[in-house]
Amino acid sequence: MIPEAELIRKEVILRKMDFPASVSLTKNSLLRWCALSTGFISPKESRDKGLIILDALFVLLFTKKENPTTLEIQSYIKEKTKADFSEKLIRYHLNRLIDLGTLSRDGLKYKINPAPNSDNRNSLADSFDYWVKKEINEELAKTKTALEKLQDAYKK
Repeated sequence: MIPEAELIRKEVILRKMDFPASVSLTKNSLLRWCALSTGFISPKESRDKGLIILDALFVLLFTKKENPTTLEIQSYIKEKTKADFSEKLIRYHLNRLIDLGTLSRDGLKYKINPAPNSDNRNSLADSFDYWVKKEINEELAKTKTALEKLQDAYKK
């Protein structure tokens, strides 16, 4: 293993993808596209549990206008799909959104982590734009500095 590998704190995946009009035809297609674009699911993902959890979260947040708990998400999934997802699995997927910056936890409840510069405190798009852009810009600045130092090192 490369010694610097232990310096990695997290990864942010943002895939460059085509966005054909057909993606916008259904909610499920948009959900899959967004999950794939942001690295929430992998291109060869065969399981849909992450998508079911995202769907439940978004229904509760945006349709029912609730900040749900893990148990409420679990209950919604069981009611809608008859599937029994463990709290641990649900928390795993929600924590991935927290790591991305778009979701936050307030006690037991989950909510959109608002972008400080947004008038709409519940905007998923504004939250994603602010928090992901912030992390990417910070890493770009570090990488630029490292590349400049590397080039200087080769000049000597």
